[in-house]
Amino acid sequence: MSPADPPAPDAGRAAPVPAAEVPFLERLRRCIEQRHADGQSLALLLVDCGVIGRIDALWGYQIGDAARARIIASLRAEVLRPDDFVGELGRDHLACVLSLVEGPQLALLAAEKLLRTMNAPLWLGEAEVYASPSVGIARFPETADSAESLLRQARSACAAAGGLNSHVALYDEGQGSGTSLLVEEGRLRSAIAEDALDLVFQPQFDLRFGQIMGVEAMLRWRDGSRDLVPMRDAIAAAEAGGLVPKMISSLLNRALRNCSEFRQSAGLDLRIAINLPARCLLEPGLAELVERALRTWSLRPGRLMLEIEDTLALQAHAEAQAVILRLHEIGVKLSIDDPRAPLSSLFWLATMPFQELKIDLSVAHDWTAQARSEGVLRSLIELVHHLQLDVVAIAVADDAAAARLLELGCDFMQADFKGPPVDAEEFVARFAG
Repeated sequence: MSPADPPAPDAGRAAPVPAAEVPFLERLRRCIEQRHADGQSLALLLVDCGVIGRIDALWGYQIGDAARARIIASLRAEVLRPDDFVGELGRDHLACVLSLVEGPQLALLAAEKLLRTMNAPLWLGEAEVYASPSVGIARFPETADSAESLLRQARSACAAAGGLNSHVALYDEGQGSGTSLLVEEGRLRSAIAEDALDLVFQPQFDLRFGQIMGVEAMLRWRDGSRDLVPMRDAIAAAEAGGLVPKMISSLLNRALRNCSEFRQSAGLDLRIAINLPARCLLEPGLAELVERALRTWSLRPGRLMLEIEDTLALQAHAEAQAVILRLHEIGVKLSIDDPRAPLSSLFWLATMPFQELKIDLSVAHDWTAQARSEGVLRSLIELVHHLQLDVVAIAVADDAAAARLLELGCDFMQADFKGPPVDAEEFVARFAG
């Protein structure tokens, strides 16, 4: 359906009216006063819908209003409890207040339920539209003591959530120094702009032959203020600064240059893996950028493995699927690096040209001593092989675990005990010859 032929909104559906016509902040203040009096907690979930603005641009504000009303109705019916409430803070932003929570886990569970609800298709006439939600969580009295600070913290967490696999962030989660997520994002953005990110390389081993067969390139800050940088965090910061094309180009060329040097100076003809969040596949000209970098460093396309995170997001974007197919045509290898991918997504992934799936063993504690855990792992390896994919196990504990993985049919592994991430010079010294 073209923008010139917009769908009709639901007949008779009125725009939502705030409860008792009380402004959102005033109602939030009253709820905070109640929690202050009874010594309990509340949580604010700031939601970036990621779709209303696009609907406005394509079909107009009337259709956008109808879509937003439908989203709010779904949240009230399927996520929120009777005493919870919603505030509309902008075209794409909603504030859901959980009026009473017992610890952060309840807020996280509500956020996950919210994402499941909003990830369902939104039908506008004959058009099937998907939201792209992110959720930031702030809590009273744990992180804020007023309605204004609670809202500010939730906005900061929501901005950070857009760069996470889970699309959910607790304000200041895991930051002992108390530095806000916004400040952390600013530091990373500056590091990208100043080219202060270096690559380190972790070896990958073929379990069947006991030898090194590839490396994964990982980001690290040059100034030593931080160790490894998750790619999703780096991409989120690059997006905020408009630096995504520059960052991807720099990452690809540095990684392929090192791969070429490993081959020429050390006789190591290895494949090199680079991790990318799925949303990078929406970057214009990505396939051409990859093809150009391969030519620059005279590397066979099959030597490059792109590990894709957050594969569930691919199903909603035909453009990303087209890039996957184009990369496959070029000859680049594709790996699924998504420990959160639901089992149901494997049916869809089986239709796409991936060659590999990574299994993170850190979530299977002491699996070698648990018959049921080992049985799950064996079944998963067999399933992946039925999909005609190779299996790479990461976070392998020791040689005994590696030997058991080989017996179970696992193909490759990546493990700190066999080789932690090191810079290019140390990698050559350790593995050449």
